[in-house]
Amino acid sequence: MQNNALNAIPFIFLTAKKEENIREKCIHDGVDEFISKPFKFDELTKMVNTKIKRFEKIKNSYSNIYTGSKNVFLHEINTPLNGILGSIDLLIEDEESFDKNEKATFYEAIKISGERLHRTMRNVILFQNIRNNTIEFEENRQNDLLDCFVKVRKIISPYYEKSKTRIRHNVNKVDIKMNSEILEFILYELIDNALKFSNSSKEVSISGTIYNDKYYEVNITDYGLGFKPEELKSIGPNKQFNRKKMEQQGLGLGLYLSRILVLKSKGLFSIVSKEGEGTTITLLLPISG
Repeated sequence: MQNNALNAIPFIFLTAKKEENIREKCIHDGVDEFISKPFKFDELTKMVNTKIKRFEKIKNSYSNIYTGSKNVFLHEINTPLNGILGSIDLLIEDEESFDKNEKATFYEAIKISGERLHRTMRNVILFQNIRNNTIEFEENRQNDLLDCFVKVRKIISPYYEKSKTRIRHNVNKVDIKMNSEILEFILYELIDNALKFSNSSKEVSISGTIYNDKYYEVNITDYGLGFKPEELKSIGPNKQFNRKKMEQQGLGLGLYLSRILVLKSKGLFSIVSKEGEGTTITLLLPISG
């Protein structure tokens, strides 16, 4: 099975066939259990319940393991850690030789590395919680989209040169039925990707409009690398594109997690992209009231 997240799901083969050695053939092909007709309903129910319990044990035993590339994961942990510890070591060993501005530079480097490490661990934990279905989506929560966007833009700005002029926006004040942390996560990851995969001279556009009485439409457009058609079909957890072509940070979870969070919040998510021209991600976010 190509989808690693589904590999441990048990498969019971139910058939009326009476071929010789068919049970052995099916189990050899990867079937977890085999039952032939006619059968008793209680027998099937007991078999299903047993397999579900076993599946839950397997899933929980691996629930704290990141399933992507170990090299990428270690890089995303060690790089910011080295940045933090290296800066702290220099400040401790030779603090008196640095002036106020130089110290401020070290403090800013420590802060940026700490935020990068925090983002990495947040994404891994969120990924595991989604896999284990332990996130609650409260429909009675509402947050203003413009307020969340302004907060996200402020957080992103220090990481990108000329980001204040590159990010062109036209977003209204509108209450979205979504937890503020989830809404800010989605905006951060998608805007960050748009900036990351665009030339520093290119603008990124975030526009919003009322779609209908249930949804507010948000379009996030960049004029960067774009996706190949086959890449659009393969977007998933731990999937990164163009990592060899340009230096990336992150684990390749942001786009996947954003899509899942929008859908689980009863919104809609779509991507239109052309290689070498750019990408537009469209979100239909549920409006409160």
